[in-house]
Amino acid sequence: MGEGIKLPVLNGLGRTNRIDNWLNQPIAMGVALTAAMLYTAWRLFLYPDSIYYELEGSKVMSPIFSPNVLEWELFGLKDWNHPSWVNAAILVLWIPFGFRGTCYYMRRVYYRTFFASPTACWVDEPEINKKIGYKGEKRIFILNNLHRYFLYAAMIIIVIKWWDVTHTLHFTEGWGVSIGTFVMGIEAFLLTMYVTSCHALRHLAGGALDRWTTGISRLRGQLFGRISVLNRSHGFWFWTSLGFVFLGDLWVLAVSEGHLSDVALFVI
Repeated sequence: MGEGIKLPVLNGLGRTNRIDNWLNQPIAMGVALTAAMLYTAWRLFLYPDSIYYELEGSKVMSPIFSPNVLEWELFGLKDWNHPSWVNAAILVLWIPFGFRGTCYYMRRVYYRTFFASPTACWVDEPEINKKIGYKGEKRIFILNNLHRYFLYAAMIIIVIKWWDVTHTLHFTEGWGVSIGTFVMGIEAFLLTMYVTSCHALRHLAGGALDRWTTGISRLRGQLFGRISVLNRSHGFWFWTSLGFVFLGDLWVLAVSEGHLSDVALFVI
């Protein structure tokens, strides 16, 4: 066996012999994540109004504030005399934020964009990263080990999201479909695809088994294969589902504020 070949890497943050536009992707991802966090903070704390609108009896809820747990009779939430700054999103968003924040794909994104660890393939890192070295996911990053449990909670959220979609179908004069139905339906679909393409779900389905031969193990192997197909596009579902949360919220905000109008496409 010959000795391994050491690739020549130029010393210095961001220095490289690469000639492609490698910096474009981390910059775009960093800007997108920062904008998402700023918009969410603005919506939750500075402008938590106009979270839904009604159209001829149907109700269209903003994806950020869905599910609106403050309307639930469960646990007495509807009658809870909560502080004025508390809203449905504050009570629920820790689940999707926790799921996305501990996601394997998301880790790759924010490790590269915010910590430059690694900056990119064949691109030098900051000196502080070299001094610290790789210590594993410890201290605050140990929370990433909770990803599987956030997955369970996210699956419950998906079911409730689809339940909220049904509220857009029920009009005063019957059942129908509006533009808001498509807004909430697309957001629920994209979130479903993001969750079902999850690495942790793939592992739970059959990745933990040594072989898929008979009985339940064979079924789990088939499920593993199907989820693996979706897993190839996990990054795509991450960004589209995240983006549509804000597009859907902007739609609900614009309609409830009177800047746009929804319309029932048909009612039976």
